[in-house]
Order: sequence, then C-alpha cells, then structure tokens
Amino acid sequence: MKRFLLSLALGCLITAPLWSDVPPTQPATATEARITEELEKDVLLRALVDELNRNQEKLRLEGLEDPYHLQYRLDDSAQAYAVASLGAILGSNANRSRNLTTQVRVGSYELDNTNYRGDGYYRAGRDAAVPLENDYAVVRQAIWWATDRNYKDVLEAFAQKQAFMKTKVIEDKPNDFSAAPAAVHFEPPADPPAEVAELEKIVRDVSAVFRDYPDVQASQVWVQAEGGTRYMVNSEGTRIRTAGRVYTCNVYAVVQADDGMPLADVLTVYARRLEDLPPVDELIRRSRQMTDRLLAIRSAPKLDSYTGPVLFEAEAAAELFEERLAENFAGGQRPVGSRTPPDDFSRKLNRRVLPRFMSVVDDPSVETLHGEPVLGHYTYDDEGVKARSVSLVEDGRLKALLMSRNPSREFSESTGHGRGGRATVGCLIVTADDPADPESLRKELIEAAEDEGLEYAIRIEATGAAGLRAPLVVYKVYPDGREELVRGVEIGQFDLKAFKRMLAAGDQPYVLNTGGGSGKTFVVPALLFEELDLAKIDRDFDTPPILPNPLARTNATTEP
Repeated sequence: MKRFLLSLALGCLITAPLWSDVPPTQPATATEARITEELEKDVLLRALVDELNRNQEKLRLEGLEDPYHLQYRLDDSAQAYAVASLGAILGSNANRSRNLTTQVRVGSYELDNTNYRGDGYYRAGRDAAVPLENDYAVVRQAIWWATDRNYKDVLEAFAQKQAFMKTKVIEDKPNDFSAAPAAVHFEPPADPPAEVAELEKIVRDVSAVFRDYPDVQASQVWVQAEGGTRYMVNSEGTRIRTAGRVYTCNVYAVVQADDGMPLADVLTVYARRLEDLPPVDELIRRSRQMTDRLLAIRSAPKLDSYTGPVLFEAEAAAELFEERLAENFAGGQRPVGSRTPPDDFSRKLNRRVLPRFMSVVDDPSVETLHGEPVLGHYTYDDEGVKARSVSLVEDGRLKALLMSRNPSREFSESTGHGRGGRATVGCLIVTADDPADPESLRKELIEAAEDEGLEYAIRIEATGAAGLRAPLVVYKVYPDGREELVRGVEIGQFDLKAFKRMLAAGDQPYVLNTGGGSGKTFVVPALLFEELDLAKIDRDFDTPPILPNPLARTNATTEP
C-alpha cells in the first residue's frame, strides 16, 4: 500500500491538479463551434478532450523528453452472442466494455520511441479499462492514470532506442512518424447491441437441421453482434466519433471419412444490421447444401501428387489473395535493429508482381459491392487519417503500398490505412483486362493441362474450414468436361512468382469479408495459375468412433 501511495503521489507531481483546466475560449470558426456543441452533449468526448489538453500542456518530467504527440482512442462497445448445437442452446451472453488506448510519443516526428526492435511499435500505446458510467470525473481519472504510466514507459523505451542507435551504422533512416492534418468528424453514437433473445432463436432453429445428419460428428451455429462507438482525439486537433455494428453468423460441421480423415466446412455470413442477415429458412437451405457437399467429399477418393495448371474459383481465389499476398502490400519502415526480408514489396516497386492484365486497388470508402456489405469499409483509420483509394498494381506493376503514419524511405505520408498499429488492407479489389467467363476459363484450364501432357487438370472451388492449407472442395477436370471430386489435398510451396505466372482471370468476383468489427474485404475473381504443386495429405488420423451416433438410431429419444 505504501508503494502504491508513493507511485500515485509521483504521478500527481507530473501533471497539474486534475481539474485545473485552461478556461475555454469562444469558438472562432464553424468547425470549432461544432466541436463545442458535441463536447457539451457527449461526456466521454469532453473527458477525452479536456484530459488531452491538460496533458499536452503540462505532462513532463524535468530533464527528460516532453511528449510531442498524444492520442486517445476509446471504444465504447458491446458484444452479444448465442451458440447452439442440434437445436439446443450451448451458451449466450451480452457484455459491455469501454477500452482506452493511449499513445504517447516523445522526441520528435523525426525520431521518437517507436520503430525499435527492442521496444516494438505497439509499445507507444497502453490499454486501460474505462468505467461504464458517464461520470466525467471518474472517466478523466482513468485517462489520467493510463497517460501517466504510458509516458513513463515510452521515456524508458526512447532512452533504450537512442543508446542502441549510437552503436550502429544507420543509413537513410526515414522519420518515425508522419504529420497529418486535424480531422473533425462526428457520427451519432450507436446503441450497443444486446439482442440475445433474437440471436438464440436464430441459432436454435438453424442448428436443428443437423439432427437430420447422423453422419455429422460435430456441428455448431454461432451468431454474434458486436459494435458501438469509437472516439479518437489527438494533440494535432483531431476529434472523431464513429459508430457501427457487425453481425456474424457461422455454421460449422465436421465429418470423418472411413480412413479417419476429418473434413470440416464453415458457412459464414456478415451483415451490418440484424434484419440484413439471411432469413432462417435461407440459412437452413445453405446449411443443408454445405452438409450434403461435405458428405460427398467424405466418400471421394484421395488425390495423388499433381503438378500442373490449377483453377481457383472466385471464392477460393479471394482466400488465396488474403492468405498469401494481401499483407505484402503493407508499407512502412522496418524497426531499428531488424532487417528487411529479400522479398519485401518495398524492393519491388515499379516491377511486375502480377500478370500484365491485372490491377489491384484498395478502397476502404466502398460500403457495398455486388450486394454484399464491405466490412473493410471505414471513414477514418485508427490514426485519424481519412481513408482513401490507393492504386497498388497497374497492368501488373507495383505502383504503391498501403501506408499508416509510419513512414518509409519510399512513402512519407499515410494513405489512411493505419489500423491495429500498422498499415493493413481495407477493401482490396482485384480486376483483370478482358476477363473470361466460367466456360472459357474451364476450356483454357483443360488446354493448359493438355499442353503439359496431363490426363486431367485441377479446379479448387472452396477451401473449407481448414483454409488454403488443405482446400476442401477440389475436382479433377478431364478433357471431355467430366469432373471428379477428390479429397485430402495439400498445396505445396507457393511463392510470389506463382502469381506472376497466372494465365487468366474470371469475370465474376467474389466478396470475401474477414475480421468482424475490424474487418477486411477482398474482392477477387477466379484465377487460373499456370503451375502449382499439389499432394496427398500423408499423416496418421484418429480412428472413427466405435459406436454410431445416437441420432442414427431409429428411436434414439426413447431407447437406451
């Protein structure tokens, strides 16, 4: 207790008395008037701005670096979920939270406490819980305490970084942080989701369909609602409040082949509003479709080794882009003390990374595409920079990278893609010149296989629950158009050069959403690769269950 009181006293010495604020001045512009109006109505926003102003003016330790940049992000959010199996609820709940992330930077835009391997980029921030009550004084106390601890952390980190740099030869280092104009944007606060009863009804009704499938060993239906209001304020004058919700429905099923191989698939649906989720009857229909396909795969023969052309249908192609290529478009400098990988995309600027007929744009401003919600849509990123479209690849050549406020040698400014502490994808859209329809793609696939003297080609329709590591829905495609379903497929080494050797792309893109509340979206057509290596999964599997599923019994509800 004595140590705690001493620490508290020292913290109080760093800043002035908690509520000794500078008296507000009369707004001079329409923007300032709007901010003043919102501050009067919104307790959380007022607490954040008042404590930011106070720390910006007075937070310092004598003889040490002053903060040059302060940022607060507060998520006032809630989550509601329900999960069921075979028509019975397994669990449901709703919870509410307020989480504050402080970011204190000491030094200058040119050199600060971030981008250091021994410290890590994320060390600039600290998370803290904020009370759920709209009590101005209590909320400010939480912000004050988190800021104080964050400041002391980064002072230590900055000293470590400076000492390390004195022992190294560092050439052409970019600035550690890029400046950004102040942004003012206010959306109406969102009511946190809490529709547990509605979610329970959905999962109960949809999961009951698996009572008709005794060969399914395990199944679950899970629906989650998450969202709320996000605040972001910083010492550059940015004042942002955004709001939104995301609803996610997952239907999951597992079967097992006679040789013990497990096979799993998942149906995932997203919506911005509960009423925009597909009706229960539609979810049941799609669940049956998924399960019938899964049972057919269970009885399919295994694929032997294969090297040759492979057609990824649009759904599988979107997952391929997400897993193997998308994050390469993220720019930013390497931390001091680390090394840049030889295949880093910063080394490939103005060089060809995709076929000449292909282009890629990332545009987080898009809200819907092809009738689907874009989860990668956002207005401002986590660093207060407005989202904008970036042309990444033009005619196959890499022209730009996605940037946060972490500059690189090649790009000094943010593109509005700073989320989760780094640059990342928002809505990645892949297009092709002269795209082919499905029939033409199949024809070109067969011709490529015949040119290699192969008996058949491979078409991958979907990856399933295992993802790209072991794609689930795979067909042999024969020259006469006949197709044979196969299972147990692994994709061999997949380097970036494979993307350059694509032969064609389809004309019907698939919208793949990932990540829920901090989502990403990938819009990709079918892709025909010139040559990939596939092999049979070679490992030991668990034996199937000894007794049959009780659901398989004629009178399972009454017989022992």
